[in-house]
Amino acid sequence: MNIKLFPLLASIAAITLAAAPMATFAQPPFAEELNLTTDQQTQLERIRDNKHSQIEQILTPEQREQFQELQGQRQRHREGMRSLNLTEAQRNQMREIHQSAREQMRDVLTEEQQEQMRQMRGNRRGQRGMGRPNQAQ
Repeated sequence: MNIKLFPLLASIAAITLAAAPMATFAQPPFAEELNLTTDQQTQLERIRDNKHSQIEQILTPEQREQFQELQGQRQRHREGMRSLNLTEAQRNQMREIHQSAREQMRDVLTEEQQEQMRQMRGNRRGQRGMGRPNQAQ
């Protein structure tokens, strides 16, 4: 009887571990700093979920699996996206999806929150030594 339960327990453990990274990102990392309302958080989550769904639709099954694994790895996300070996058409679609999501997210934020977001992005880029100063977001 115990042997029969092992696969079930292993499956439950795998599902729990797979869901854990997603739960970590239920609230965007900048939500606290921007003092987002509950409504804004809900709208941003919906936009992010929609973005991920759209991205998954343009990926092959193998790429989709890799993409889902990357969702819990914030630091390695950029490197991992490169490893998907996207076609030029996929890269273009991905850019359009990201741009659309950014615009939708911007519409959810107040002017003050948008300014705070620009400053945070500038600070992050400065810390990484990557961004260009005074670049519009």
